[in-house]
Amino acid sequence: MKQTKSRQEILAVLTKSQGALSANEIQKQLPHINLATIYRNLETFVTHRQIKKLSFADEARYEIQETPHHHAICAQCNEVIHFTLNDKKLIKEFALPDFTIEDIEITIRGKCHKKKCSLDKKDRPQTKQKQKPK
Repeated sequence: MKQTKSRQEILAVLTKSQGALSANEIQKQLPHINLATIYRNLETFVTHRQIKKLSFADEARYEIQETPHHHAICAQCNEVIHFTLNDKKLIKEFALPDFTIEDIEITIRGKCHKKKCSLDKKDRPQTKQKQKPK
């Protein structure tokens, strides 16, 4: 795979990121690169197993996984928690006849135990709005 300047810049953004990014989030950091070019390059990286494509909600997100891990997503605050499991044991556990498992990607959805998630959705403060003191 040819390493173009655009590919190097996209990989640099993903490398510096603290989590998975959407193509739109990458494009905001690299406004000089067309969004279609970003998508095309992301798919090339996925095909060559340089990055992982994750499906969390309404759009795909991409990340570089230095160590294999899985994700738990809070249904209320959208917090993403990274965790590891013994994938070799999982492959043995999930063994299917006439099927070779090449990769396991686990995404667990639920509710985190942070204070901001202990409130009902209607009672939670809106993001980016300050609460008025009483």
